[in-house]
Amino acid sequence: MFSSGMTSNIRGAATFAALVLPLILFYKLLWSRRRSTFNDETSDNNCDSTSQQPDSQLPLPAAQYFDPTDSSDLLPFPSVEYEVFLSFRGSDTRHQITDILFRFLVHLKIHTFKDDDELRKGEGIWPSLVKAIGQSKIYVPILSKSYAHSRWCLKELVEIVENMRQDKRRIVLPIFYMVDPRDVRHQTGPYRDAFREHEKNFDRQTIQNWKAALTTVGALKGWHVTHNDEQSKYADLVSDSIWSHLRRFYSTVETNELVAIDGHVEEVVKRLSLDFKDVTMVGLHGMGGIGKTTLAKVVYNKILSHFDRCSFVENIRETQHQNDGIFKIQKKIIEDATRKEERVCDVSQGRRIIMDRVSQFKVLIVLDDVDEEFKFGEVVGNPRGFVSGSRFIVTSRDCKMLSRLNENKCKLYEVQALSPSHSVKLFSKHAFKKDYPPPDYEILSNDIVSTMGGLPLALEVVGSLLHREEKSIWEAKLKQLREVPEKHAIERLKISYDALEYEAKEIFLDIACFYIGRKKVKPFYMWNDCNFNPTININLLIQRSMVKIDQDGCRFQMHDQLRDMGREIVRRENIEYPWMRSRIWTVETAVELLHEKKGSEQVKAIEVTTPRPYTNLASECFVNLSSLRYFKAPPDAKLKGDFDNLLPNLRWLKMRYHRGRLGDDDHLINFHMKKLVILDLSGSDVCNDWGGWTHLKMANNLKTLNLSKCGRLTRLPELPQSGSLEVWLKSTRDDELDIGKLRNLMVLRLPRACIKKITGGTIGTISKGLRELDVEECECENLAHVLADVGELQSLQILRTRSANWKQGTHQQVLTRRLAAGSSNLKELTTSSSPVVDLPRLLELETLVVESCEYGLEIPTPVLPWWKISKLKYLMWCSSGTNNNPGSNCRLPSALTHLHIICCTQLEWLPNLENMENLIELIIENCPMPREIQGLGSLKSLQTLQISDVANLRRLDGLRWPVQIPNLSNFPRLRILHLKDMRIDGKQSVALEGLECLEELEALILGNLQPPVERLPSLSHMTKLMSIEIMDMPSLREIEGFGSLMSLFIVKLRNCSSLERLELSGLRKLRSLQIMDMPSLREIEGFASLKSLATLQLTDCTSLKMLDLSGLENLEVLDISRCPKLETVALSSLSNPGKLRSLEIMEMPSLREVEGLANLKSLQTLNLRGCTSLGNVTSLGTTLAVGNDKC
Repeated sequence: MFSSGMTSNIRGAATFAALVLPLILFYKLLWSRRRSTFNDETSDNNCDSTSQQPDSQLPLPAAQYFDPTDSSDLLPFPSVEYEVFLSFRGSDTRHQITDILFRFLVHLKIHTFKDDDELRKGEGIWPSLVKAIGQSKIYVPILSKSYAHSRWCLKELVEIVENMRQDKRRIVLPIFYMVDPRDVRHQTGPYRDAFREHEKNFDRQTIQNWKAALTTVGALKGWHVTHNDEQSKYADLVSDSIWSHLRRFYSTVETNELVAIDGHVEEVVKRLSLDFKDVTMVGLHGMGGIGKTTLAKVVYNKILSHFDRCSFVENIRETQHQNDGIFKIQKKIIEDATRKEERVCDVSQGRRIIMDRVSQFKVLIVLDDVDEEFKFGEVVGNPRGFVSGSRFIVTSRDCKMLSRLNENKCKLYEVQALSPSHSVKLFSKHAFKKDYPPPDYEILSNDIVSTMGGLPLALEVVGSLLHREEKSIWEAKLKQLREVPEKHAIERLKISYDALEYEAKEIFLDIACFYIGRKKVKPFYMWNDCNFNPTININLLIQRSMVKIDQDGCRFQMHDQLRDMGREIVRRENIEYPWMRSRIWTVETAVELLHEKKGSEQVKAIEVTTPRPYTNLASECFVNLSSLRYFKAPPDAKLKGDFDNLLPNLRWLKMRYHRGRLGDDDHLINFHMKKLVILDLSGSDVCNDWGGWTHLKMANNLKTLNLSKCGRLTRLPELPQSGSLEVWLKSTRDDELDIGKLRNLMVLRLPRACIKKITGGTIGTISKGLRELDVEECECENLAHVLADVGELQSLQILRTRSANWKQGTHQQVLTRRLAAGSSNLKELTTSSSPVVDLPRLLELETLVVESCEYGLEIPTPVLPWWKISKLKYLMWCSSGTNNNPGSNCRLPSALTHLHIICCTQLEWLPNLENMENLIELIIENCPMPREIQGLGSLKSLQTLQISDVANLRRLDGLRWPVQIPNLSNFPRLRILHLKDMRIDGKQSVALEGLECLEELEALILGNLQPPVERLPSLSHMTKLMSIEIMDMPSLREIEGFGSLMSLFIVKLRNCSSLERLELSGLRKLRSLQIMDMPSLREIEGFASLKSLATLQLTDCTSLKMLDLSGLENLEVLDISRCPKLETVALSSLSNPGKLRSLEIMEMPSLREVEGLANLKSLQTLNLRGCTSLGNVTSLGTTLAVGNDKC
């Protein structure tokens, strides 16, 4: 029924409110996608001030070489209590932007720690602040004039920066409130005065730490608030940005390319009865490999916008048998719903938390691959106790198990096998790479397909097996298939396994048992050292559909039926004695083998992921394990004893070592590391005198050494003279690093390393074969000298020097010139604060990021033109200038797919775009000086177009002023259109011709277009539009076709002061509606049809007299402010008033009555400030006196 090919490139839909978790705002996608080739994912654009979102991470092509460590591959986000931590000086901002922003975040249901330096009493509060900072995802320091006068604020900022550096997922979003960002960055102005006082009371190191933190945060892109009347505007922008970041943690599951699924999706959705208010459960059943999980994912993605919280729990059948497996299932549901980590100690407690907290939301929960041992009621609780409208989808191979759920009125749906015609189509896609077999293979194909029983996975695997094979092979496989009993699906799949050579079988079984969902680079090293030819054999497994690689090209994936087959093959190796099998992944078997010393030469790999009440593993535990090549030790385990003649074939050791409480040494003796390829000690308590360092010198085959987060290690141990080595020293603190010990390095990563000095020579003399060097934010004082001969590294492919310390030497002035002289294979270059010259000589360059270089980019001339860099696909040019001005002579490489020119405030020209037929993303932001953009209308492949804050444009596409935007119908593939702050000279209105033709558009953002726009073309054909924002367009009088946008999730209208009427009648999927600063708006029609609306905000609509809330069934947040002609708010007309959780009606002195407060059973927030005509308000059985701003 389904094919598992390429994953969809549609990531989801957008959202404004936290109670609309599943909706992903597409226009934010271009900011929130992380730069996969960067190790640091925090914002770091050196732009003094901007009103735009500070999400400066932009998508880059996948790295050629992968992260050499996967120590956190399978770990969730660290314990998180808060989503946002606000750091501010109370005396400056408490009753200003801080309170406004906090209120916005509360509306969004974003859990926020609101710190206040003036409320702290004594040092005893500091540990709790450190804990709160460590348990937050996003940090918002509000840097005001006296912020630096507070030692508490400065201590917080140091802690914030340290957390950001240690965990690339944590984000800092600064607000510069009435202070110049340059004063923060350079500690001038009021910040200089603050430090003059601090220097009298604090030591030099403390002062340096504080200044370093301010320098780091001051260099990040943020918001510069310069006027008090802008505070609400910026609070809105900041809260939007915070949510766009948070949505990454609550993203939807992804599905593969599908065949013949639409009818099944329709049937399942029909059974879910989304318009039915009771709780509904649907069970999908069918044999393994039939496509139940894929169908559930497609349905999940299709309907999740209807729910407040969603959770997709996969592989329950496998998970429940793991140690604490039921707790993991419960925790997944709880954390997806509450968005905070919960400690679950037993099943009954987990069930109680689910019923107390999760059930209060309208939830969509998918429980995938459930078997007869799963007790729904014991694990999840009674579905009838959940909020009305909640839905459950359960998939299982066992129809009887689902039948037991009939007391919950579970509606069953059997996922049927593919029809013969669809089976042939799916088989042909993999056997012939087209929909139908060629005539001479038609009969043979039909015969083979007839043995598959319509099982999609089997059709895919066997079809891939026979791709490009001779007819004799086809006939032999057909004979084998006919001998397999019809119901034995695994045996059909095993035919493909049996056809593999020994090396490919070993790799397949390793992945099935250990490496699903993990990065592929480390296993590659191990398999290569074992002579398994991983490059060839992984490609073979992919071709045969037995293994897949995720869309980032980084991690292994495998269908659960193939995983089960692989583990069944291992189980059959020795059914009676599990400790004598080749691979051991269950805790019980590993404990029995090690503690009872039952090792045998059959054992090749052991992984223990769960802590147990044992830490010492004496050498006797490893007797007879002569074939062991992979050992992942239990957390906190310690190897002790004499390992002479033990583990002679160990290639990969991962161990988080901790010293005993009494500081006893481990006395590790004669530990064989001769064949060790990977040593991962990340997070260990090892120190300089650890006994293992002596044995490390023997590991001449070592490829990867991970010593990240080894806090007690202050110097690099003596390393082996291996042929090639990758060293990862992230966040290492070391007075001195001797790279003379690191000969034959392939990869050296020192991001954010606090190393004072590097000795032992220059990088070019030490490691001629170096292919990747990362020194981003490295604080080494002599870095310029160390990299002086970097251009001699002919194997170098990736170089990252962004924000590195260039204080000494002049190397930064000739970096790319030296690279051009020798590094002919360079594919990726990320640099800042250093001029970029001689680019056309870097012929292999694919990715170029230039940041914060005032005269940094030398534009190629006709003598050395851009076209010579024919492979360049990604160019980001941020906060930088140029040292020449070729004007219209500048033509970029035609292969370019992404072009971002951001915050280049001194740039006087923009490149000609006429030859950019492959460009899919163009972002030009905050470039006020250029007067023309040539070739814009020729970008036929463009999917994202953002032009904002370009103040002096006079020509577009060669048209002299007065100019018009090029006809937008030239961009038929456009998905995101963002035009803001465009001030084009001329008397005519800016036209948006062709806007009505953008049928693929998903996000539309328009704002402050000058000359003014009075009318938009009809939007009625934009059936895929999910988000629309129109801001600061005071002349706009009409939005034609607005009510026809059936897919719209979010509407945000602000300062469209000429708009008098708004028609919403067709927006049945709308979840968030914001209407602000609309003084002429008199009428809003169609509220009754907004069945999905959850958030409604009306602010400064001074002509609005009536507000009909009838028909709003799902409203949860209502915010009405400064609408003086509204005298009554009839909450009693709400279809479901019990769902309203937050009600704020403020600054409305004419309001005399709020009807229906007593029916708001779920109300958590009530604010009626400034409603001075209200008398006593009866709410939830409590009388609240309201008036004269008392409430």
